[in-house]
Amino acid sequence: GHPPRFFATLEACGAHPQKCVPLADHQTLAPADVQALVDEGQTLVMTEKDAVKCRAFAEDNWWFLPVDARLSGEQPDKLLEHITSLVR
Repeated sequence: GHPPRFFATLEACGAHPQKCVPLADHQTLAPADVQALVDEGQTLVMTEKDAVKCRAFAEDNWWFLPVDARLSGEQPDKLLEHITSLVR
């Protein structure tokens, strides 16, 4: 992950977080750790990847920002060629 890019995306969407807490990539998330990030009555916004880790204990005021990756130009063809070369 790239926390600064995530925080910039939130700003670009019109959200102005009161607090930004970057998490380590592949960090294990425990319920108490995540609950400590948000005060009573506040909303927590996280990456979709982190939301998957929190699914079992998510609160009603926890949300995630969906991500949709798209390849452009020659990237799709190059990726397909690379994958094809690996499976041959």
